Amino acid sequence: MTQNNSKNPINDNEISGLSIYTFVTNAHYKKRKDLLLIVFDDLVNYAGLYTKSSCPSIPVQWCKKNLSQNTIKAILVNSGNANAFTGIKGHNDLIKILAPLSSRLGCQLNEIAVASTGVIGEFLNTDPIIEALSDEKVKKLSNWDDAAYAIMTTDTYPKLSFTKSSIDGHEIKIVGIAKGSGMIEPNMGTMLAFIFTDANVTKQILSILLRDITNNSFNSITVDGETSTSDTVLLFSTNKANHKIVSDIETSSINYFRDDLEGLAIKLAQQIVRDGEGATKLIEIHVTGASTKNAAMRISKSIANSPLVKTALYGEDPNWGRVIAAIGKSYEKIDLEKLELFFGDHQITKNGSNIENYDESLVKKYMKNERLIITINLGIGCHEHKVWTCDLSHKYIDINTDYRS
Repeated sequence: MTQNNSKNPINDNEISGLSIYTFVTNAHYKKRKDLLLIVFDDLVNYAGLYTKSSCPSIPVQWCKKNLSQNTIKAILVNSGNANAFTGIKGHNDLIKILAPLSSRLGCQLNEIAVASTGVIGEFLNTDPIIEALSDEKVKKLSNWDDAAYAIMTTDTYPKLSFTKSSIDGHEIKIVGIAKGSGMIEPNMGTMLAFIFTDANVTKQILSILLRDITNNSFNSITVDGETSTSDTVLLFSTNKANHKIVSDIETSSINYFRDDLEGLAIKLAQQIVRDGEGATKLIEIHVTGASTKNAAMRISKSIANSPLVKTALYGEDPNWGRVIAAIGKSYEKIDLEKLELFFGDHQITKNGSNIENYDESLVKKYMKNERLIITINLGIGCHEHKVWTCDLSHKYIDINTDYRS
């Protein structure tokens, strides 16, 4: 495929060493971008994390089996069809698409990363995808907004984030796009997310960084407690930055980069939750004073996944007893006398019961905010964890009865 080397229209956030293409294939959606191709100038390092589902999609199986030791030339993502539970035909359909593409790009099949999102159990409509990827269809470059839009399914808006960082005094750029609205209970996260940087780092460094940032971002969100077959997070580095290559994870030179990378991932994760199917509120669950990090995570997720908590939040009802019940069903060790519960700045419990002079009217007023923070101080340790979720509304049911996902 002939690559256009003109600049992508993404202003100061351009990542050197890659080109973006989006297409309207009409393979599933009509008259909207539904296919994304990002081609790297050179083979690049990457790191990947995938769904823990026992029924992974064909693209997830492909990436885990074929890409683990390879550098990458391109990534191809289609929306509308997950190519999941499609058997041998699903695998053959993927090869049917990748074979001519790899030939045009001058690379091997196992140098193309793939991801799919959409309906499970239906076969790909391969012909329009192959036609879109032909040389005749590649007329101009797209931008990051187009890329984020092309991977959407039930999303109501494209999700992307840009940031700058530094390594050894040299400017580093990071761009991320994501999709996700329903089936959001990551472990690894129920969504697609792709992060690109020009940092000059080894594949091993990327793998360590991706694992660390995912635990505090994509693995710390939930909309509906459902896990997809297609979960994928990929991190790519074009190595075009001017600093010396980083190969030691302990070096202080990547501290800023690590923090900024995690910050970008958290922003993408929060965008996914904010766009949760039928969501009206973004809620942060912050568990502190836990005996271990895992205990803090389990308790925060128990609260975030509780339908009773989420419906109360939608109804703007400060029913704090539902939060206590959700803490209890985590089965973690709790000292009731030390547990403190806050809605925003409003303390609810102390010494094993609600506080004296508790004024529910003040808390009810707080519940009308679109962004809520629920803090639980367990008082038995020094560990903490944050999880982001949304409320559960009537619209969630409407969306999932009207849309086959």
